[in-house]
Parts: sequence; structure tokens; C-alpha cells
Amino acid sequence: MNYINQLNYPDLIYITRTKLEGADRESGKTTTIKSSGCGLCCAVMVAKNLIPDCNFEIEDAIKLSYESEANAYIGTNYKFFAPAFSQKFNLEYESTCDIERLKDWLGSGGIAVANVGGDREGYTGVFSKKGHYITVINLENDNRVALLDPSYCEGKYESEGRKGKVKMKDGFIAVCDISVLKKDAENRNPSFHLFRLNNK
Repeated sequence: MNYINQLNYPDLIYITRTKLEGADRESGKTTTIKSSGCGLCCAVMVAKNLIPDCNFEIEDAIKLSYESEANAYIGTNYKFFAPAFSQKFNLEYESTCDIERLKDWLGSGGIAVANVGGDREGYTGVFSKKGHYITVINLENDNRVALLDPSYCEGKYESEGRKGKVKMKDGFIAVCDISVLKKDAENRNPSFHLFRLNNK
């Protein structure tokens, strides 16, 4: 299982917000993979877990984001990035807010990138306080999902509002009931970006 953690890249520049006033387009000092690269880390994890022998690294994901203009605002816009990414690797792709479609997709060997929305009135975000991408790798037999969170650090899921909702296994795989993921992503549209090998 390939896992990438954005927190390991505090100095890797990722220029974002290029269409927002005041963005530092010259040096990109405003953003790095650590601060804004969760979506790109997820893409690398999708590529390496679906196509183990592929040569796709964080730097390649940054380049693809620039080429598809997915970096125009804050972070990475998967509405632009995901189609370019799937085309690059000839992957089957679709987006959805339907949790049942996500389950079907995972059951057929696919992987998903979930767009979780963070804290909002009356709700504490489980995977982030604000918008964040995580990779959904597997549907467990007990209606739980296995995830790769690119911003995982020790104790992340022990805080108030999160405790007891996520369990870690094998060091970096997060497991939660699918209802937790559904709730965390329900304020995002689309909630899930689905990828799998194209066998057509």
C-alpha cells in the first residue's frame, strides 16, 4: 500500500491562488505541499495503488495541476484536476455525491478521493477543520471504509468531536464507518471523485 503524507513536504513549493488578488505568482511562497497539497498527495496515492509500476510523483502532480489550472484558487480544484489526471492514466472516472455509488465503485476495485468539508455549525469535521481531500481505498465487510489521510499525524483523531470515530491500523490506514465519511463530505459537491482501471 502506497501512502504519501503532505506534512513531509514543508519546503516543496506549490503555487496556488493564481487568480486571486495578492497571490505570489513569482515565488509561490504563499503555499507548499504541506499547506495546500492534500489533493495532489491523494492523486499520487491513487496512481501508485491502481498502477503500482507507474512513475508519478508529487512533482508530476504539481505540474499537472498547473497545466489543468486546478491551482487557480485555494488548494487543488478536482473539477479541473481529476479529468486531466484520469486522462493521463487512461482511468475510468466519474464524480458523485451518492454514498451507494461510492460503495459500488470500491466493490469493483476502484479507488476514490473524498472531498471533506471540515467544521460547520453544529458539526466538528472528523478529517479536517476545513476543506481537505482523503483517499478511500477499500470497503470493509462491516460497512466501514479504509482511508489514506495525507495530513495524518499522531493524535489527530483523538480530539473533541473526533474521538472514537476513526481507528488506525498498519500505521497509516484510517478506518471508519461509512456514515462518518458520508457526513464529513455532505457539504461538498461533488463529495467523491471515483477512479478505476479502464478495461474497455
